[in-house]
Amino acid sequence: TTPGWLKPTTALDVRLKIIPDAPRPLKHNTFATLHTGSSESVARVRLLDRQTVEPGESAWAQLKLDDSIGVVKGDYFVIRSNRTTLGGGSVVDPHARRHRRMHAPILERLAVMEKGSDREVLVKSIEVSEATEFTELVNRANLQPAAARAALKEMAAEKLVVILGNGTIGKGAIVFTAAGWASLADSTTSFLNDYHERFPLRKGTPKEELRSRLRMAPQVFNNALPKLREDGVLVEDGLVLRRPEHARNLSADQGKKAEEYVQVLESNPYSPPTDSPVDAEVLTLLADQGKVVKVSDSVIFATSAYEEMVEKISAEITKRGEITVADVRTTFGTSRKYALALLEYLDQQRITKRVGDARVLR
Repeated sequence: TTPGWLKPTTALDVRLKIIPDAPRPLKHNTFATLHTGSSESVARVRLLDRQTVEPGESAWAQLKLDDSIGVVKGDYFVIRSNRTTLGGGSVVDPHARRHRRMHAPILERLAVMEKGSDREVLVKSIEVSEATEFTELVNRANLQPAAARAALKEMAAEKLVVILGNGTIGKGAIVFTAAGWASLADSTTSFLNDYHERFPLRKGTPKEELRSRLRMAPQVFNNALPKLREDGVLVEDGLVLRRPEHARNLSADQGKKAEEYVQVLESNPYSPPTDSPVDAEVLTLLADQGKVVKVSDSVIFATSAYEEMVEKISAEITKRGEITVADVRTTFGTSRKYALALLEYLDQQRITKRVGDARVLR
């Protein structure tokens, strides 16, 4: 076949029929030899809708194989035991997941997969693994790409499916059922609301934390974000995600302490105290609000002092060509600890660049 089309599998959902003259009923979890195409593999037969299958009867089953094989939906197979043919049937889902036995929704899905319309088969194929990439979906449903594309286009227009990607229905496009997408949006909303409740002063959750909680592959997650933004589920705020209505507000006590802390920083602008009376999240909020600048783990300047120092350092370098830690220490009457922390931060911000023991403007 063409490269990349068939994917090896070790689990098949099948419609199985036992031949009328089989020597005995087939029991759940029986081992048999599977023959399909030119492949042969030992398989455990897991019956999904009964305990045994009598000769002449049909059943839904999952074949768990010892060896991986390449098959597609609709392929025929035979199972044998020793030298006796037991029965056979056709593959309904070539990449099956382990199912609960005697579970009506599973049996209903298999019946639709076996004989449903293209649209019904596509929906059930997507439901197996929300969300599904277009090529994988076509293979699972065993449809021609053009037929699948036409059906998905109609279904998207009717809001039965949600298609993510570059706007085209083809390789790389990610497909959800409408119910699957609604479930994803609900899960995202629930997680973000809970996160904001636990961390009310944080801007939002890191993207990777949400992706991990949703158990989404990076490709699917990156395609889903624009649609989640468009639907008003979340807002991207730099490197974090938040609910649109999320606002960070300090309590009266936190606000008073924060205001007093900034005043303390401003009262000793070039050598501010390094023991913070406010907790880390309040401090982060003050930095995000532009009231303080955290240049190291222990050194925080009031923004007014920081901007003044940057201006004077830039002017001094422009005048002299360079500046050293000792120069900064002397200029502001501070200690080496503050001068060094400030210059290293300016290097990180790409305002200055270290050349030997001095700094120059970038």
